[in-house]
Amino acid sequence: MSRVVRIWDWPIRVFHFCFAAGWIGALAIALLSSKLGSTFAYHSLIGLALAWMVVLRLIWGFAGTRHARFGAFAFGPRRVLKYFRDALRFRETRFMGHNPGSAWVIFAMIALTLAQVFTGIAVGSGKKNLRPLHEWLAYAMIALIVAHLLGVALHTLRHREWIALSMIDGKRVGPVEDSIRLSRPLVGAAAALLIAGFSYGIYRNYDPVRQATTLPLIGVEVQIGDSEEDWD
Repeated sequence: MSRVVRIWDWPIRVFHFCFAAGWIGALAIALLSSKLGSTFAYHSLIGLALAWMVVLRLIWGFAGTRHARFGAFAFGPRRVLKYFRDALRFRETRFMGHNPGSAWVIFAMIALTLAQVFTGIAVGSGKKNLRPLHEWLAYAMIALIVAHLLGVALHTLRHREWIALSMIDGKRVGPVEDSIRLSRPLVGAAAALLIAGFSYGIYRNYDPVRQATTLPLIGVEVQIGDSEEDWD
């Protein structure tokens, strides 16, 4: 029996929107501002916040509700290929959580985010030979975002289901047995506070003269900016 059921818990929805907003902000600053301007370094601050979000998502990938756990969408290569093959024949299996295609996009986004942050820190620390890799990773992330949005659009048009709304209200039409019992609103609020607190901490600790910030709690200083000579 199908009806409107709860699929996504609050922590996942908080992560999704904060992660999307963070990447939009970081990419906008990096692409539209001067690399020698005072604004450019803020894309690195956002990058550090994105890395913190990934840490929280990794934790929730093991401790979260049913569809949030990595085990629920850890599909192998053969399953992914079968999914796309069936999709081209208009007979793909319907998944209440992440389908094999979106699952691989999610894992790729997590990996790219961490790679972006590590290469960005390395560049800021003096390893300028990694700057081309850092930039190409950003373009790879843009490609993944476009692929993800196209997938959402195609699903919406083909199945006449506004699947993007499920990440807002956490609900979809499906079998009752696929519903999660609790949406964990308090954990979602805690996640939002942890993201906001960390973001405020790195912003407050940011020294625009030295172009460095100190990570909250652990007290590690991170160099995030380049001098003018680095771009000559």
